[in-house]
Amino acid sequence: MINSYVGGVVYDVMAHHAMPGNRAEVLRDTYIPRWRAGKLDGAVVQVHNWQVIGSYFAEIARSEGEITYCTTRADFDNRPEGSFGLFFSLEGHGDLAGDLEALYALDALGVTTFTFSHNLQNLLCTGSNERFGEGGFSHLGKATLKELEQTSLMVDLVHMSRASFWDALDLYDGDLFVSHSNADALCPHPRNLTDDQIKAVAERNGVVGLNTFRGYVAPDPTKATLSDLLDHAMHMYNLIGPEHISIGADYCESPVEMLVPILDMVDPEGAHGIKGRGRELYEFGPDGIEDAGHLGNLAAGLAERGLRQDEIDLICGESYLRMLERARPGEQHG
Repeated sequence: MINSYVGGVVYDVMAHHAMPGNRAEVLRDTYIPRWRAGKLDGAVVQVHNWQVIGSYFAEIARSEGEITYCTTRADFDNRPEGSFGLFFSLEGHGDLAGDLEALYALDALGVTTFTFSHNLQNLLCTGSNERFGEGGFSHLGKATLKELEQTSLMVDLVHMSRASFWDALDLYDGDLFVSHSNADALCPHPRNLTDDQIKAVAERNGVVGLNTFRGYVAPDPTKATLSDLLDHAMHMYNLIGPEHISIGADYCESPVEMLVPILDMVDPEGAHGIKGRGRELYEFGPDGIEDAGHLGNLAAGLAERGLRQDEIDLICGESYLRMLERARPGEQHG
């Protein structure tokens, strides 16, 4: 099983690596055991700048083979037995926004994905939680999209306003997907996707990753359950089939105290029900799938909903790997 969005862990990793003389192994000591308990054997972690990339590479090097850096399907399929596969995705709206030449370095390093937004307006586009959310791509964002067509990085349309989403489909001809969003039809929220958006991603051979964040699972997030998340899965299944669904389980991962200010920041006016509710909404996932150690319950739930094993395999990683293989065909890191 592969989780195509592991966000919060980066803050814990960076806090440890900021200590002088550190020899931190945060992934190996804290997170990999939890992920393995949830039946994961691969994950996509978010990187923001060169410092974060260096910290993750240091952790991989110190892992004695327990973690394998993966840039392609071949890397993942051929990793040593029992080794955990780690992919990198750049949340490129931060330090590297506008550095078009850096895209080629990131591509050469094997970073798989470029993400344009984190819910708010930035230099590249308008995010989903912006008060005036109908703005789309800026000129710089359009230039970045154009440059990305010359690389093998996939484009992740998550966190965008709907206007930005449709701009991207109009402007960009390469591989794209949405790493962690649910169905707006079941849980109305600007971060979730309308049926038209879900179908548009599938028409471009992309995938939509099921998101475990309570606020995007149920209209009353305090009552969100695994069954609610399975309802999202089945809604997408009926719209686009299992070959266009993946797992984008956005768990808190890092200590919640690190992440509460970030949640307040992305909803500064409380317009989307997040500000002031970070601990309540994000500390634990929906009942029955509370953290990454319980992700195996999702696969079991899909079976109970009547999916065949080959369909479950698609959702649990095969769909993501097929998309990656199209983006980086025949390549292997190292």
